[in-house]
Amino acid sequence: MVMDAANGDLLASVSVPWPERQPVTEAAGKERLIDRARYGIYPPGSTFKMVTAMATLREDPALASKTFSCVGLGNGRVGNRIRGWGRPVRDDPSVSSPHGEVDLVKGIRVSCNAYFAQLTTYEVGAEALLETAAMLGITVARPNTVEQLSDALPQAGYGQGQVIATPMEMARVAAAVAHDGAAPQGRWVIDEGNDRTAPPVQIVSDSQASLLAGAMRQVVTRGSAGLLRSVYPPIAGKTGTAEVEGQRSHSWVIGFAPADAVERRIAFAVLVENAGLFTPVAPATLEQVGAPYRPAHGKWVGIAARSTVFVYNTSKLNEAALPKSLMDLADPAWKGRWAASPAGAPQ
Repeated sequence: MVMDAANGDLLASVSVPWPERQPVTEAAGKERLIDRARYGIYPPGSTFKMVTAMATLREDPALASKTFSCVGLGNGRVGNRIRGWGRPVRDDPSVSSPHGEVDLVKGIRVSCNAYFAQLTTYEVGAEALLETAAMLGITVARPNTVEQLSDALPQAGYGQGQVIATPMEMARVAAAVAHDGAAPQGRWVIDEGNDRTAPPVQIVSDSQASLLAGAMRQVVTRGSAGLLRSVYPPIAGKTGTAEVEGQRSHSWVIGFAPADAVERRIAFAVLVENAGLFTPVAPATLEQVGAPYRPAHGKWVGIAARSTVFVYNTSKLNEAALPKSLMDLADPAWKGRWAASPAGAPQ
């Protein structure tokens, strides 16, 4: 889904699988005919952290500099505990070093779940988060009430819990950051039949949007969207991996371009259903891995939502045995069989 960030005009949209040219029967079901870009409903995962960030700045701009801790939890996991909640909030298994003290910009760049859970629970609150999400058309609880949201507030802060959104809604989130804090309604009909004529909704101020835009650019230059670093024109983005019970995770990326100009920008949202984290790519892509970390015999397995790469030796591990996601690497069966390269190492 790609839109003009200023007026919300739909510029490009792809929904796959494409309907086959044959009658739809009740047995086959009509779900495959849904335009997923506009009407598909999904948990947004970490892309929703941009909405939480907007709610934070609306509640109190000074909260942008308030820090929360991301600490070691044992067994190689990092995160933190939330007062009044049983289980700790964790980051994914690939993060073996705690993020330490985290403010808003760093929280977006490193996509720290523990930071956003604490920020939402201790400072933003259910009412402010629900109000900001509603301005963007996003549902955060079912029913969509403060009371219901309060039951899963830490998880909602980083786009899990009962939060759901369409790709078009998440493109509007990116558009708001790109267009001085104003979210366009989004429209796909521009003649007299268009009934989506409301002006853009001001979510945050232009200076606050600039702060968020800079953080999204850092996600590309120094964070989880590093695979987009060499793309021109430069992109600002936010990745997300949305857990789905009983299925592989959805992979998201939202953003806008050009990141270094304001005359006219496009905003976009891309979702791959049940992609998990790892997605095989051409073996030739191995050449992009820094030489110190590239084995003599191996393959690259790209990751859809992070800039992490998993390189394996084909003589010791076949494709069927590959992990389907970073979460798989937390399984005891993988203990001692993998290691992360140092932070900031060539990817």
